[in-house]
Amino acid sequence: MKIKVLDKKSLGDDTPFEALYALGEVEVYDATPASLAPERVADADVVIINKVKITDEVISAAKNLKLVCVFATGFDNIDLDSARRHGVAVCNVPGYSTESVALYTVATVTALCARLIDYRSFVNSGEYTASGVPNRLVPVYHEIAGKKWGIIGYGNIGKAVGRVAETLGAELVVNKRTPVPGVRCVDVDTLCRECDIITLHCPLNDGTRRIINEERLSLMKDGVIIVNEARGAVLDEQAVTDAVLSGKIGGFGCDVYSVEPFGTDHPYNKLLDLSNVILTPHAAWGSYESRKRCMEIIVENIKSFYSGEKLNRVDI
Repeated sequence: MKIKVLDKKSLGDDTPFEALYALGEVEVYDATPASLAPERVADADVVIINKVKITDEVISAAKNLKLVCVFATGFDNIDLDSARRHGVAVCNVPGYSTESVALYTVATVTALCARLIDYRSFVNSGEYTASGVPNRLVPVYHEIAGKKWGIIGYGNIGKAVGRVAETLGAELVVNKRTPVPGVRCVDVDTLCRECDIITLHCPLNDGTRRIINEERLSLMKDGVIIVNEARGAVLDEQAVTDAVLSGKIGGFGCDVYSVEPFGTDHPYNKLLDLSNVILTPHAAWGSYESRKRCMEIIVENIKSFYSGEKLNRVDI
């Protein structure tokens, strides 16, 4: 079995690969530009990718290809129609990053609510020492208890975030395609109108692309806190930028972008120096425990496929 890993650099240098090497001949590339992807998969039986796009051109060039494994839960970078036409199986890894992304989400929300960046900067700059005053309470910050925390996308990650939100005393409001008992489920517009905090954990598809846009931002409370841990394109990034700069959004956190890394012309560049904005480099999924778990599941996906089982298949 010939296995090709196309973008190891995005998986972290300390991700354990030992179990993968035990499966067959493994060839690893730190990164693979689109122009080289067809050539690199041409003789592969199994391809493992994170962010590399597996297009119809790539699949058509891979005459031996039997299985694509994505080192992630989302698989929107794979042409599933082409995979089906060519008889190529596709597996993802559901649930591996739940605790990691929930940690990042809650950490970002709490840092924004508590204005930790402002207070840390005040101390680190020497202003606290120079002030001669034992405390500082500007900018004003607010408790999470008693606030409405809206969650768009209530899968494994959304549920984990919801549990913490309720523990902190927030009232949970959820938008989910299929309502669940015991949770207040509402449409997106209602969630936007009511909630003080909104976190996004939904997949990217035709229904969620730019689900937060200029119109829905206008429905929100002044000073709303928004944290995106889904996909970059679930937000209208220009509209969000404008809402932060106008003060409509009181705190904004984001770990995902429509183009990664985003370029110098991206609207978020206007937000980089703001203390009420926390932008992180698509890191929420990647605790060591999460990556180790993901690799273990990928190895099981490959073993199961070659045993005739259908574990974590997304092409059927």
